[in-house]
Amino acid sequence: CSLCGDRASGYHFHVMSCEGCKGFFRRSIIKGVRFTCPLARRCPVTKAKRRQCQACRLQKCLDMGMRRDMIMSEEALRRRRELRGQRGQPGGQPGGQQGQQGQQGQRAGLTAEQQELIALLTAAHQRTFDSSFSQFKHCWPPVRLFVPSPPGAGVAAGVSLSPCEDVLSLLLQFAELSTFMIQQVIKFAKEIPVFRCA
Repeated sequence: CSLCGDRASGYHFHVMSCEGCKGFFRRSIIKGVRFTCPLARRCPVTKAKRRQCQACRLQKCLDMGMRRDMIMSEEALRRRRELRGQRGQPGGQPGGQQGQQGQQGQRAGLTAEQQELIALLTAAHQRTFDSSFSQFKHCWPPVRLFVPSPPGAGVAAGVSLSPCEDVLSLLLQFAELSTFMIQQVIKFAKEIPVFRCA
C-alpha cells in the first residue's frame, strides 16, 4: 500500500492501496468529515499507526493521488452489483461476501468501459504471448559469448574471436531480438480492434 505499507489489494481511486485505506478514504469523503491533527500534521502513517490520526491519513491519501471523483455513490454501487448479479458474476448477490470484496478490491474505481478495455487487452496478450518463450530460442546468443574459454584454448582449435568480434556478434543478436520484439508488439496490436481500424 502506497499509504501505510500494508499488503495492497489493487489500484483503488487511482492509487495502489490496501483494503483498509481504500475503505477509510471512501468513508471519509462520502461522510465529508473534517479531521483535525493534534501534532501539526506530522503523524506517521504506517500499518501499525494508521488509525492514530485520521487527519494525517486522509491528507496522505490525497497527497498520494487518491481521487474523490472516482468514488461511486451508493446508488451507482447498487446498480453495479445488480448488473453483476444478472450476468452471473460474483459480487452481485449476498452470500458471496469474500468473492465480492475481492472483486471490488481489484476493480474499485473502474468504469465499465475501462473494465472492458482491460479484458480486451488481456485476451489479446493471451492470444499472442508464448509463456514457454520457445519463439525466442533463435534469438539466444551463442553460449561461447557467456562462457570464457581458458587462455590459449581457442587459439589451438582455430576458433578464437577478438573482443571486437564478440561485441559485434552481441550487437547483431540484440538487433535481431529488437526486430523480433517489434514484430511481436505489432502482432499484439493487430489483435486490438482500435488498432485495426486506425
